[in-house]
Order: sequence, then C-alpha cells, then structure tokens
Amino acid sequence: MKYRTLTASAALSLLMACSEQNQTGQTLTTLTFGDWSSFDPAYCYDSSCGEVIQNTLDTLYFYDGGSANKLLPLLAAEVPSTENGGISADGKTYRVVLNPQAKFSDGSPVTAQDVEYSLERMMVYSTDVGPAGLLLEPLLGKADLLRGAAALSKVSSTIQTEGTDTVIFNLTKPFAPFNEVLAGGWGGIYSKADAVKRGDWDGTEGTALEFNNRVQADSVLKGGALGSAPFTLERYDAGKSVVLGRNDAYWREKASLERVIIQSVNDETTRIQTLKTGDGQMIARGGISNAQLETVKKLPGITVEQSDSLGLYGLFMTHQINSQGTGYLGSGKLDGQGIPSDFFSDVNVRKGFAYAFDYDAFISEVLQGNGVQTNTILVSGLPGAEEGSSLKYSLDPAQSAQFFKQAWAGAVWKQGFTLPAFFNSGNTTRQRALEILRQSLLKINPKFKLEVREIAFSLLSAQSAANQIPLFMGGWGADFADSHSFAQPFLASSGNYPRNIVYKSPQIDRLVVQALSSTNPAQRSSLYRQIAQLGFDETPIIPIYQPKDTYVQSEKVKGRVLNPMYSGDYFYPISLEN
Repeated sequence: MKYRTLTASAALSLLMACSEQNQTGQTLTTLTFGDWSSFDPAYCYDSSCGEVIQNTLDTLYFYDGGSANKLLPLLAAEVPSTENGGISADGKTYRVVLNPQAKFSDGSPVTAQDVEYSLERMMVYSTDVGPAGLLLEPLLGKADLLRGAAALSKVSSTIQTEGTDTVIFNLTKPFAPFNEVLAGGWGGIYSKADAVKRGDWDGTEGTALEFNNRVQADSVLKGGALGSAPFTLERYDAGKSVVLGRNDAYWREKASLERVIIQSVNDETTRIQTLKTGDGQMIARGGISNAQLETVKKLPGITVEQSDSLGLYGLFMTHQINSQGTGYLGSGKLDGQGIPSDFFSDVNVRKGFAYAFDYDAFISEVLQGNGVQTNTILVSGLPGAEEGSSLKYSLDPAQSAQFFKQAWAGAVWKQGFTLPAFFNSGNTTRQRALEILRQSLLKINPKFKLEVREIAFSLLSAQSAANQIPLFMGGWGADFADSHSFAQPFLASSGNYPRNIVYKSPQIDRLVVQALSSTNPAQRSSLYRQIAQLGFDETPIIPIYQPKDTYVQSEKVKGRVLNPMYSGDYFYPISLEN
C-alpha cells in the first residue's frame, strides 16, 4: 500500500494553524503520528489515548520524575506500604486515604466513591480492547475479562469505602506491583456523578450486565471523563488533533502551559519542518525515525535526548483469523493467492518467519544501532534478562526454508502464499521492518508474497482485537517495571496479544501465575526464564527488539521528563521559555 503523506497544501495549512495557535502565550504544540482510539479509560490501552488520559485524569499516585518504580502520592494522601499500615501483613489488603484537597475541574471534591466507581467500572466494562485485566488480575485472581452476571457479581467485593475519604482494596493474593498498577492511566479517577448523569453505568450490580463489553461507539465517556488533572480535554478533531486546556481550578499549583495542541502529522518530513520553523515545539517519543536522528541532532535550537526503554516490539501472527468482511485472506486457501484462516497455527510457519527476518540489517540500518535484538519477553533491566540473552533467532534462509517445507505437509513451500502485513500509519520503523521481511521471504521462495499495508492505528487496534489482522508489527511498553508486565501481555492466554492472535499455552499460564505469586527474586527469575524458553521454542509471536526512547524538542521546552512508564508525555511540569 502507498505510504500516506501530507500534500504540500495540507502541510502548509497545518503550519499556518500551528502558528496561529502558538501566538497565544504558553501554548505547546507537540507533533505525533497516527490517531486516537477513545478517551474512555475502559477502552484506552495505547500510548496515544493514554497520553490524553494521563493529563486529564489524576491517579491515586504517580511516578517520581524519571523513576520507573518510585511513586509519589497524588490523589492519595500517601502511598500505602506495610510500614505505614496501608498494606496488611498478608499483602492482600490495601487501605488508601485520599488527599482532602483533591477536587474535580468542576470544583466538586474527589471522594472514595469516585475512586471505587472509576475502578469498578473498568472491571464491569471488561472491554475486549481495554486494560481491565490489569485490575482484574490482582483483585479477582485472574486477568480474564468478565463475562456474564455471575462473573460481574464478584466486582463489588473487590473495592470498599469508609466514609468519603478512605478506599479499601481486597486482593485475592499478594500482588507486589499493585501500587504501580494503580499509577497507570487505567487507574485514572473521574466523577461518578458526572458519568451517571450522562447516562453511564449507575454503579449497581443490577445494571452491570448492560454495560459489560459495550461496543466502543456507544461509550458515553468516549469524548473524555470529568477528571481532576492539570488539563481538560478542550477539543478533539477526529484523526487530526487534540487540544488540552489548562485546568485553572486545579487543586495543586496550576500548570505553566495554558494549552497543549497534540497534532497528528503522519509525514516525518513535515514533522521535522514544523519543528524547524518553530510552529511545533516538541515531537512525540518515537516520532523521529533513527534514519533521521543524526540530521535532527544538527538542527539549531533543537535538543535530542535518549533513555533506555522498557519496551518490546515484534511481529504478531494470528493463529485463527476471523476473516469476516475484510478480504485479508485472499482466496482463503494455500494456492498462492491467499492463506487459510489457521495458517499460523502451524509452528513450522511461525518458525519459518522467525528465521526469515534480517535482524542485523534492521538494527543497524533502520534503528541505526538505537536498539537491541531481543527475541523473548526478557527485557533488559528486569529479572532474568541477562541469563536469557542467548535465546536469539537469526536470518537463516536455509533453516527458514526447512521449516516452510515442513509446514502444512509441504503445501506452503509448493504453492506459496499471498499475505497482507500491517503497520500503523506514520510509523516508518514498523514499515521498514515489514519491508525487510518481504524482501527476505521473496529470496527464500519467490512464491512467498508479503503485501505491506498501512492502516490507521485505531482501525489496527480494533481489527486485531477482533482477530482479523493476519500479521502485524506492534509493540508494548511496560505497564509497570516488572517482568510480569511482558510475560502476561505477550504470552499468557489472558494477555492483550494472546487474545488478539488467539494463542493459549496452559503450561505458560501456570508458570506466569507461579512467577507472579512468588516473593523469592531468584525463583521469579528462574520462572521467567522458563517462560521465555517456551515462548522462544513455540514462537507464538516474534519479539524483535528493545528500543531506546528518543525525545526531540525545541530548546525553549523546559521541564520535559524522560520516563519510560509515561503514556506519551506528562505536560504538567513543562513550560516554554520566551
């Protein structure tokens, strides 16, 4: 598919619009790519919408500057611990007292009932595309999404309140990173009264089923909830831009920035030009390809910073493809003109792809060395990573061919295939990865045809959740700084990607539960190495690399925090120097 770019007239219009907006005091324009799925926390599980939620809905606690694991109280008066009595001796009860000064942007106080409602609503909704599993796992013992009245009836026992200022969380078993879970955007707190007034769930068990896994288009809060954060969602032009306005009634000190414009610009050249002219002051993390990085570093008045990322990117293959209405399977047969719906259920196919990718070329030419080959869920900086670093695939055409010849009793090698592979709009790194794979496959067998296709991020997210995307390039940032934050979403059957690609391994599921429940660091590392080995051997997915995070901005931007746990940027500490 042709790579989408802005026309010259569209680019000019964008520059003029940014220039006009930036003449009004402390207005920051940050340039990103792609679009936004939903501003309802029950549906948002990506960094684009997560960035908006992070800046419009405060959480109980938040990260301390650039630290990935140190938390500071935000809506809470203090972070609960065993030392201060906030966590029970058995590790299963968390008691959180709220900051009495916290209030929503309409002036109403943030109460324990708002906290209970916000988090229970996440679990009641249990949307296919959302992050409910992050709360379900510690509170109900499994990350499996809730379906049916019987399952939903369990939600009310997980969170209780005392008065209007105290929230009590009842965990099924100790869950070490529970505080960190509540620091993410899925832990954003919003006004119960406002949501109910707008026609959302009323907070009772009797109506829960009506809202369970509700279609995203029917979400009452898709345009944002009433929060207590430094900014409010002022305007949204679908697929084009988001405007955040300063919350002048913020219960802490007001933000320096009066307004933040998050502008979607899919063409990298236009992003760079907008930065050069000063009509944009910042580019979103990952918004500059490594191929352009050295050029951008030389631009006057521009600063470039890098930090290690707690992220993992790779290829995802759907094992049982839902072909309804997409046409992605072509003929639907192994006749060279398409693929069957269960094409990737054969491990030989998956391994054939794993040994067909040129990892060295990708790391050196596309990433320009700003990343490390990582073919398992053992991400550097977390338990077990160093010991598992020897588990690596390589470009090996002979070995790839051998696997393909065994796939589907030889039919794959004999007939070939035509297969669409997808990347989200504007992500040139993912595009190049798929192009490298396409070239390698053609050399291995000219009958292997990979069609590299561009698709809007929101559509990619929705279709992958519906098991419709045969092959796509994707990535994951840690929900919290623990190996569980990669093992569960990448390999456990309740995880985000296994649900998307229809993969389940009972053995891996058991090991994931064991690793999470253990309090022994050495034992946990050993268990995660076993999980990584199984994932490597079965190849349900193909992890490719762990990147570095790159932050590009005008030297006038002050206070930008580099934190791998942030969804996008946190604009509260940022100011613009005149």
